[in-house]
Amino acid sequence: MKILQVTAALEQGGVERGTVEMAAFIVLQGAESFVASQGGRLVVELDKGGTKHLTLPLARRNPFAILSSAYQLRKLILDEKINLVHARSRAPAWAAYIACRLTGIPFVTTFHGTHRIQNRMKKFYNSIMTRGQRVIAISQFIKNHILDNYGIDETLIDIAPRGFDPDRIDPQKVTAVKLQQLKEHWGLVDDLPVIALPGRLTRWKGQTLFLQALAQIQELKWQAVIIGGAGHKRAFLDELRNLATSSGIESRVFFVGDQADIVPFYALADVVVSASTEPEAFGRVAVEAQAMGKPIIASAHGGALETVRDGETGWLFKNNDAEDLAAKLRLALAPDTDLTKIGMAARTFVENEYTVEKMCAAEWASYQRILADA
Repeated sequence: MKILQVTAALEQGGVERGTVEMAAFIVLQGAESFVASQGGRLVVELDKGGTKHLTLPLARRNPFAILSSAYQLRKLILDEKINLVHARSRAPAWAAYIACRLTGIPFVTTFHGTHRIQNRMKKFYNSIMTRGQRVIAISQFIKNHILDNYGIDETLIDIAPRGFDPDRIDPQKVTAVKLQQLKEHWGLVDDLPVIALPGRLTRWKGQTLFLQALAQIQELKWQAVIIGGAGHKRAFLDELRNLATSSGIESRVFFVGDQADIVPFYALADVVVSASTEPEAFGRVAVEAQAMGKPIIASAHGGALETVRDGETGWLFKNNDAEDLAAKLRLALAPDTDLTKIGMAARTFVENEYTVEKMCAAEWASYQRILADA
């Protein structure tokens, strides 16, 4: 069997990581794995895992570029005798859909996000992610979104929740020496609780909300770490720094930028926050934090409603409500709150429900359903 996955690029993010993880799983099943994208830092991982990568300008949304990519994919499908094509993002999906129609090869999609529906043209553009012979949703939230907005047959939708890699995200693999080095490097104080907020610096990830909540709990003992790169949004980073300063908490908030390996920062934290003001399609931070044995405080919408057990593995707070987030932080930092016990429950929960192996097995099952009908 030969499986081709197509995506825009392979730099970073949940879509890209899922592509690489599935590629490795395909190889383990004894099949041949191919990925087409415009490239990126994760191509090295594909090469190491035995997947063949083909560089195509699949991130381009211009209709002529999509058509050109479609004919290049058609040639690839025929030359390599591909059995199934799996598309993970919209522009590449349109190219792959055309190529599959030209070659008669089965086509499956994964719906990774809600994709804003601003008008009919945008909805039509998004709809490519529902045109697979089977559609894989990354959460029940996304399945509901598809049904509410695109009206496809529910029996054609499979759910394959994202997952964490137990070999990569393991509390036992972060040494005390590593943690001490991080504390010294960033000037963190020993024996002072650390609150971490991972996520790229963009407004909807909730960094502003987080700082507003921290400003309300100044009388408590804590220090906060905001993990995420600003990229071209230096103005937003400056805005956040100014907010911390105007709130009187600038000496307690550390902006550590983008981190190639976030695992040690999870280990460093006593509690992790996901404050997204728009619903996460799944939300890897919530699962990864719990996998590291850390309680999670997350916005009560989107994927977090599935991945966080409120009061058991962490807490949910009212979306975009800094006061409620502050209340949950107070609860987490209260003397009688056993964060270690909650973290252990969190680790057990996600180990049972949200691993990469479970995710890949669910996607593989979708492949089998399609090929059985081919």
